[in-house]
Amino acid sequence: MQNVLLPGAVVLLTVVLWLRRKPLKPMLSSTDASGVAQLNRAQLELVIEPASVGDVADDSLESWTAPTSELERLALQRRLKADMEAGPEERLRAVRLAARWGHRSALPMLRQALRDSDPRVVEEAAAAIAPFRSAPAAVSIRQPARPPRNVSRMR
Repeated sequence: MQNVLLPGAVVLLTVVLWLRRKPLKPMLSSTDASGVAQLNRAQLELVIEPASVGDVADDSLESWTAPTSELERLALQRRLKADMEAGPEERLRAVRLAARWGHRSALPMLRQALRDSDPRVVEEAAAAIAPFRSAPAAVSIRQPARPPRNVSRMR
């Protein structure tokens, strides 16, 4: 008797769960996707249009020159830091300016930009950090020759 109750309960539970499942979604009655394609094109135009506005900002960076004195360098760092705390367009401009500058002192700001919420800023920061991704510069100080392995027995 007990051998029949357990499988019977499992079968009954399976039938109840099968009957209570969510109904399947019906297939589309029409396969015409021209409306969807038109909507996609309209959305793409909205996305592609602001990209051309970003190119104008790059033109202003073309005439930019790197700082020559320590005071100019510090002022540029303060400006970059202030821009990084502003809106997404200012952060993007700051990352582009830091990339154009190419100085090691901009690396902390570029690392911070890698965790930004705007994907354009993250892409620009990754591209700006790429030249710095290499082995550290070799130290030119030559170390003295290594003592023999059995130096402890020599003394």
